[in-house]
Amino acid sequence: LLVQFYKREGHSNAPQAHVEDGENLGVWLHKQRQDKKKGKLGALEQQRLEELNISWDLLADAWERKYRLLLQFYEREGHSNV
Repeated sequence: LLVQFYKREGHSNAPQAHVEDGENLGVWLHKQRQDKKKGKLGALEQQRLEELNISWDLLADAWERKYRLLLQFYEREGHSNV
């Protein structure tokens, strides 16, 4: 189901409430992230998820995206007073 979502959406970061074909894909994906954080996700499973460019840390990725936007703004405007 994650492959199906990835092909359609272009990313594999389904929201936690997302249901795909009647299955709670978002909940399952959240559990995979938690298992990795706890060291309980197998190497093969981790590799397969990484092939779909899974984000392991959504907050860190969001921070990086916002930082890059701020940097672009700074380079364009010469200040970061947004």
